[in-house]
Amino acid sequence: MASQGFSATILKEKYEQNFVSMRANVKTENGKKLAKKFEIKGALISLYIDADGNILNRHDGSTSAGFVYAEQADIALGRKDEKKLSDFEKEYKAGQRSPQFLRDYISKRKEISLPVNELLEQYVGQLRVDSLTNFGIIRFIYANGPTLESRAYKVIQYGAPAGLIDSLYKSIPVEEAVAMNNAIISNTFRVAVEKKDKNLAYQLSSFIHRTYNKEFQKGFLASRRNMLRFLYAIKDTAQYKSEAMALLNFTHMSLTVDSLKKIDAQEMRNQPQIPPAPWRKEPVRIVRNAPSSQFYHMELNEHAWHFYEISNKASDLETALKWSNQSIELSNGLYRQHQQSQYLGNAAYMDTYAHILYKLGRRQEAVEWQTKAVEAQKVIGAAGSFETTLVKMKEGKL
Repeated sequence: MASQGFSATILKEKYEQNFVSMRANVKTENGKKLAKKFEIKGALISLYIDADGNILNRHDGSTSAGFVYAEQADIALGRKDEKKLSDFEKEYKAGQRSPQFLRDYISKRKEISLPVNELLEQYVGQLRVDSLTNFGIIRFIYANGPTLESRAYKVIQYGAPAGLIDSLYKSIPVEEAVAMNNAIISNTFRVAVEKKDKNLAYQLSSFIHRTYNKEFQKGFLASRRNMLRFLYAIKDTAQYKSEAMALLNFTHMSLTVDSLKKIDAQEMRNQPQIPPAPWRKEPVRIVRNAPSSQFYHMELNEHAWHFYEISNKASDLETALKWSNQSIELSNGLYRQHQQSQYLGNAAYMDTYAHILYKLGRRQEAVEWQTKAVEAQKVIGAAGSFETTLVKMKEGKL
C-alpha cells in the first residue's frame, strides 16, 4: 500500500525537494541497527528525520492514500526549526532535571511517539506534594499515559484529592478523555508484554472494563480482547488457545448477520447529532467510529489464522476452520449487498480458510478456496499476492 501511496503525484515535488527517501527492512542487519537507533518496536512505520538524526515526525501504519504522506511531510517540515530532540538529550545528560525541562522533553518525545515512562516518573518525583491538587499537572500526567504499575499513576490515585480525577474526565472534551485512556492502555500493554507480566495484564483488563462504565458487555469484550492480544504476544500458547476458544465460541460463533446489523444500527442511533441550522432543517448525525460488526468477523479470521500458525492438532484446526467459515459468512452477509457484482468476498478470509484446509490434509478443497481468494483479490484491483500460495498448494509444497 505504501508503494501506491508514494507514487502519488501530490508527493513528487514535496519529497524530491525536501527528503532523501529510503525503505528499510527491520529484519536485515542494517534495518536492525536503524530500529535500535530510532527505538522502533515494529514494522510499517514512516520516520521523517533531519540530517543530524533527529526524528521530526513519525507515522505508524501504511496507506495507499498519498495525501496522508503529504500531510505527514508537512508536519515534519514545520518542526525542522524547533528545538531538536538531540538538544534535549544533551541537556538531560548534563543533569538538567527541572520540572519545566522534563515537561518539555516529555512533550518532544511524545510528539514523535517515543516512550516517556521513565521521564514521567522523574517529573512526578520532582513535584511538591501540593502539586497533586493542580488540575493542569494531573491533566498533563494523564495525557502522557502513565502505566498502571508506575509511580506516576499510583501517586495520583492515592495522593490526589478525592473526586479530582472524576472531575478531570468530566470537564475535558470526550476526545481528550478517550485519548488519555488509550495512552494509559497502550503504554501499559507494551510494558506488560516486555516484562511478560500477567498480573499487570490482568490489571489492564480490569482498567479497560471500567472505562466502559455502564456498558458492561462492551467492556467485557474489550478486556478479553486485550488479554488475548497479550497472551498471543508473549507466546503463552496454552492459555491463549483456551481463552480464545472460550471467548469466540461463546460470543462470535453465536452471532448472525441480522444481529450484527442490529448492533450497528443501535450504535448509529447513539451517535451525537449536530443541531439544525438555518440552511439545514434536520439534525445531522456524526459517525465517529467504524461499525462494531467489522471487529467480530475480523477477530474470527485473526484468531483462526493464529491457530493455523501455532497448532498442528486436528481439533484446534477444526475449531479454527469453523471460526474462519463464520468470518466469511458474516462478512459476505454484511457487505455483498452493498458492493453487488464487484464483491466476491473477502480475499484474506478465504486465504485463511484455504490454509487451514491445506493443513488438515484437504488439499483439493484448499486449492478451490485459494482460487476464490485469488479471484476476489483481482476484482478489487489488488496485486496477486495469493497466487504464489495457490501454486504451492497445487504442487503440494506449501
